[in-house]
Amino acid sequence: MEKYSHWRDSGTGIQPFLPLKPPKSNSALDSILYFLNTFILGPPLATIRFIFILFIFIIYLIQNLILIIIPGPLKWIVGKLFFSCEARLVLLYMGFNWIDSQKVTLTRGRKHTKKETTSVNHGDIIACNCQSYVDIIYFFSKFNPVFVKIFEDGKVKQISFLEAIKNNGSYPELKEEEGAVSLKDIIKESKEQKKGPIVVFPEGTTTNGKGLLKFLPVFKEFTPKDDITLHVYSIKYQFYGHNVSYTVGSKFVHFYQLCSKIHHAMTVKYLTSEESQFNDIAAQAELPNSVVEGQLGAHISKLIGQVLRIRKTGLGAKDKQEFLDYYNEINKKGYKNVKKSK
Repeated sequence: MEKYSHWRDSGTGIQPFLPLKPPKSNSALDSILYFLNTFILGPPLATIRFIFILFIFIIYLIQNLILIIIPGPLKWIVGKLFFSCEARLVLLYMGFNWIDSQKVTLTRGRKHTKKETTSVNHGDIIACNCQSYVDIIYFFSKFNPVFVKIFEDGKVKQISFLEAIKNNGSYPELKEEEGAVSLKDIIKESKEQKKGPIVVFPEGTTTNGKGLLKFLPVFKEFTPKDDITLHVYSIKYQFYGHNVSYTVGSKFVHFYQLCSKIHHAMTVKYLTSEESQFNDIAAQAELPNSVVEGQLGAHISKLIGQVLRIRKTGLGAKDKQEFLDYYNEINKKGYKNVKKSK
């Protein structure tokens, strides 16, 4: 769209912030199906699913009260038993009947061996691209992990599952907050207190999945000598005329639209920790943005891009802030009355 052309990456031509739109169709069948889904089948389906999800949410709140009295090392185990099934049910009620999970390799002709590490342990880093709050629910169902909020200086702050849902796709708050620490501190604490793995979305905000954003410098301090176990995940949603990715607009309306559709396609690809490893060879590679993102950040960015077969853009979380400022302004005043501030 011309009015948002300022946020089209000049190097790749990708516009990573706008919701995807289906191609225009003059087919009568498409019009009938749209009418049935939007006005006949969608509303009752979404209502029924809302009720089930609300019931699960109430159970989740009660279980969190129970977890308060459970001592540290057992808290994560009991929490995983509580939440794994419930979070997967939420995904089911949102239309994710089947999630295609694939262990992949980037080396042609390479076969996986039984010795390769795929298990995820306390203090491990799970790095992934970010498109939707659905990402949060998926990782919650799999690992009961630690979620972090990333600031513009690379510091992080541990946040709860509900805070992660709230922050995901919302206006990126990049100024450092009280309680912010380095990712290394979070890793150390998670290992010692057995809090689970740490999920990191280094882009710092959501995209429509067409390209990767510049990473925030959360990995800048890391070197190959650091004792870390890295797991690189990549999530992709098939676009069938409705967006699973969430970048702008009302989160509740987006959630309603997900629940009103019968099925969504989600593919999760991941590399083994051996293939993801950050060693001296990876650190010596001259990768774009390594000065800002750090060698580890540039290494992860390269792996995610290769797995998803998408390109890296020159845009980042600060550009998303400016985009949302402009998007919200033109929706209040109209396009003709608003001038770009940049």
